[in-house]
Amino acid sequence: MAYPASQKNNKGMVDEMKNYQRLLCILLGTLLCVAVLASCGDSGKTNDAQITTAAPSADAEITGEDGEYVDTRFDNIDFDGRAFRVNTSVDDYDATNANDMIEGTGEEDGDIVNDAVYKRNLTIEEKLNVKFEYTHTEYTYDNAEANIRKVVMAGDDLYDIIINDVRSLVQLTDENILCNVANVQIFDLEKTYWYTTTMNDLTIVPDHTYILAGDYFADIIKSCHCLFHNKKMTESFYGDPEYIDNLVLDGKWTYENATKVINENYADLDGDGKMKEGDRFGMIAHDYWGNLIAFVGSAGIEFLDRSSDPPTVNFNNDRSVAYLEALNTLYHDEGTLVGIKDSADNHLGLNRLFGGGEALLVVYQRLNDLALMRNFDFDIGPIPYPKLYESDNYYTSIHDTTEMGAIPITCNDLDFVTTVLEALNVETSKTLFPTYYDVALKVKYTTDEHAAKMIDMIHDNFGSSFSVAYNNALGDFMLQCFTGLCEKNSNDFASVYEKGIGACEAKLQAMIEAIESFD
Repeated sequence: MAYPASQKNNKGMVDEMKNYQRLLCILLGTLLCVAVLASCGDSGKTNDAQITTAAPSADAEITGEDGEYVDTRFDNIDFDGRAFRVNTSVDDYDATNANDMIEGTGEEDGDIVNDAVYKRNLTIEEKLNVKFEYTHTEYTYDNAEANIRKVVMAGDDLYDIIINDVRSLVQLTDENILCNVANVQIFDLEKTYWYTTTMNDLTIVPDHTYILAGDYFADIIKSCHCLFHNKKMTESFYGDPEYIDNLVLDGKWTYENATKVINENYADLDGDGKMKEGDRFGMIAHDYWGNLIAFVGSAGIEFLDRSSDPPTVNFNNDRSVAYLEALNTLYHDEGTLVGIKDSADNHLGLNRLFGGGEALLVVYQRLNDLALMRNFDFDIGPIPYPKLYESDNYYTSIHDTTEMGAIPITCNDLDFVTTVLEALNVETSKTLFPTYYDVALKVKYTTDEHAAKMIDMIHDNFGSSFSVAYNNALGDFMLQCFTGLCEKNSNDFASVYEKGIGACEAKLQAMIEAIESFD
């Protein structure tokens, strides 16, 4: 098998060539020597995925004749038909999984997204001479961690990549069973196909990165949290189907204005003085936990103080207090219905009421849910969650069950695995992602220009993933400071924070110490 002539990020070289317009291509430089990574799976396993190169290849990245970026890092690679083994989640209990954009059906069937998945996979198989093999798992949020641990701790080299819930992967990062990919140089983390901000947000010890986020891990985009509004009702109430969209675009979609909209649209249709199904609501929510995760994740709160060494959990501040108060006002005013009859299934109950025209706004939706609502007799407007102040940015939350990737410590050839992953990310960004994002989401699943603008706003404004991903690992404290108090309609943030911060901080420091000990 052959590896790329260089696994070094040569972006600076590309920039220099562009700036000075010196050469349209450069002959392949002589690679002086390559010290290939010692196997992760050797005895005395380590999760330091260090790859070193003595000298970069001169044409790893070049600029073509028309000025277009050309990536030649994967030219002349031949892995001799080797299997690339993907442990892929097919569980949809937690609303979304990515397998339809990881594996697909394995053949073209006329669906634009599936056909793009098939072509992406076939392109990489042919380019690198590999064969993708998939093992399906149906782990739920409460057993994924234990099942992944069991598989890896058995010591067998079964999978090259594991794709599953981020909350479960995070809980394994301090157990020395996932590979550290912080210094893998084939990964060009300056490219947009890697979600470097998210990966950094999930890193608590510098140079110790275990969770992979990028275009290939498609559940990240599919499960972006957003609100949906019924544009038919919006037009009926305000005379303009774009009324709420324009609030968003004008930067005025705040908690204050969202609460106003919700209450303006509540109507006790049967006049019995009781809030119940059958009335008309400004917003419907299923519960005070899962539905609230998206609110907290989009709050713009920095839960981790990275200015200290080591980092500490620290979010007892004016913003957290003000946010809790705004959340309670929005969730407990008369225009919001919390709790529905089909309580065993979040989406079933929410979508039934929303599709039936009983609510202007519905929570707990992901971008990909647009595909599930194309049969409704009204246009759907996806919008971001509200912001606390007009001066804030909008923030998009992932869910704690959003699926990302990790390489198990049993990996016997990290060069092979990371080269294939880089190629998959590159090809996904060129072919599959534009098909899904620009065609399916913006054209096939929606109907208007405003919806496309909202999708961009939702996609481009990820908030802090730390609280969502690390909440369970740190004792279910960070989210509960808001969700638990919101359920009680209490604004007593300070006392709840003081009561739980000690245990949370102790868990964080224990994780940090364990990770540092791997060195």
